[in-house]
Amino acid sequence: MGFLAWSIVLANQDGTFARVAAADATPLLLNIEGGLIGLGALLLLASIPAVLRRPAGPLPLRSDTGAYGRLARGLHWAAAALIIPAFTMGQFVTVLAPGRADRADFLATHMLLGLAIAALVALRLGERLARPAPANPRPVRLAHGLLYALLIAMVLTGLALAPAPVLGLSLPPAPLAASLHHGALPLLLALLFAGHLAGAVKAIRRMAA
Repeated sequence: MGFLAWSIVLANQDGTFARVAAADATPLLLNIEGGLIGLGALLLLASIPAVLRRPAGPLPLRSDTGAYGRLARGLHWAAAALIIPAFTMGQFVTVLAPGRADRADFLATHMLLGLAIAALVALRLGERLARPAPANPRPVRLAHGLLYALLIAMVLTGLALAPAPVLGLSLPPAPLAASLHHGALPLLLALLFAGHLAGAVKAIRRMAA
């Protein structure tokens, strides 16, 4: 994530963003996302003392009705750590000139991150189906379900757009894949992710109280 944030900084300085059409808001969004990456890193660092002060005993490996286990939490945070750079990198690729040597590297990394996220989501869903979990309010359950569905849809539409198989995986081109992958899906995902992040910050503040 630090490398991606630094790439955004460099894109402001080397003229990459300046060459984008004035009506294209992608550079502005990328700068905002770069700032959010830094803010998110600071929030995570700030939460460490609160977590360490928490008097609860050691968490179990697997989830139960009382708490999410270490496995579920690890999969959750691993996916979150990949979603942020994958999302931002996908937008960053769109402002790079097709002939740039590093564009293919960014695109390949973006696609590999997408497959890694899909694997983590599959493992997380498997853990959720195999083990009970703490009861959450219905809106939270719906938001989680929609978040997983959007992540899976992003991966599937991405594979449909990939110019070549990714780790041997590919899908036939789909008429709506481009508009969904670059339009509605990332917008919905960003809104859900922002709400999820706000909930996480609220939980961290509650732990620190």
